[in-house]
Amino acid sequence: MTTTGISRRALIGLTGAALAAAAAGPALATEAPAEAVFANGVTVLSSGPAFGYIAGWAKLLTPYLLDGLPRDVTSSFEAMGGPDGVTVCNAFGARMDPDGSTMMVTPGAAFLAWLEGDSRVKYDPSHWIPALIGTTRLVLVSTRPITEIVTRKRAVRLGAMNPIGPELAAMFALDLLGVPVAPVFGQGDTKTLVDGLRHGRIDVALLSGPKIRDALAAARAVGAAPLFILASATSCDGPATRDPLLPGIPTFLEAADALRRPLPDDARFGAYEAATIAASTCFAAVLPDLVRPGTVASWRRGAQLAADNLSLAAVATQQELRFQTGDCAAHLMQRMTGSAGAVAALRATLLHRFGWHAS
Repeated sequence: MTTTGISRRALIGLTGAALAAAAAGPALATEAPAEAVFANGVTVLSSGPAFGYIAGWAKLLTPYLLDGLPRDVTSSFEAMGGPDGVTVCNAFGARMDPDGSTMMVTPGAAFLAWLEGDSRVKYDPSHWIPALIGTTRLVLVSTRPITEIVTRKRAVRLGAMNPIGPELAAMFALDLLGVPVAPVFGQGDTKTLVDGLRHGRIDVALLSGPKIRDALAAARAVGAAPLFILASATSCDGPATRDPLLPGIPTFLEAADALRRPLPDDARFGAYEAATIAASTCFAAVLPDLVRPGTVASWRRGAQLAADNLSLAAVATQQELRFQTGDCAAHLMQRMTGSAGAVAALRATLLHRFGWHAS
């Protein structure tokens, strides 16, 4: 998939249809495909549960997404599977008509499962076109200074829920700094992570998700300070740009530079970027890559309307989420899924460095 979100295979398949539509006249070339796709209504498909967090966002976004489509298009909503998104993504890839009449909203956990080679995964998100991505912040905190962490002899204990959680991003960041990592599993939510820091069961913790500033305040209360924010992979403003919500926290690239730890420009760094983008993805609204450009444009118009809406912006601000649309969303998806070398490096590192075998 290119950064425009249209794959080479899609473009080749569209050539004949585009020529035929152009020969039939301008109106038919630009309007008929979208009208035909939407004639029988559209479906917004979400990971479950039906009243869960991701489904809630899907329901909030739907009216604005529909505003980008032709007038009076009917819609239906369906939530499927569990909160990790694997079930709904499998269904989206295998059962849904790839004409653009179905928009799927899935959590970042589904991308992490694919990156790690989870045996349940039957989908390939490199064949998806993003309309909108909701991203969260990732901040690594510790009760120890970063200089001590990178020079100590024994492995750093990282709090983690399981080997396929968002902590994967922190594992790869520390690995790039040359820091050996020993994950301590069963530490998933902010309260457990903070408690682990307080009692010395873990050395570092990755704080993520909505309400990140509340989580940071809880960590500071037990003597933990931010080491760096894993923002370089999820920013479309430049690799070393600090997060405007957390301007006092250095980026991972800044921290590596201050420590004089040069980062490799190879598949290992691509693996870090892919893991970080997946871990920071709260949800992604996507289409299959065989969808006509005009249909993609309609959904993306709705996604931009959602991102620009003041009411939705207020909810996103309260949750401390950011909406990524257009070229930025396509760019993030490309960096997360577009490099076979990065995916291979990620899985090899998991196997050889951390002994993790996909289920």
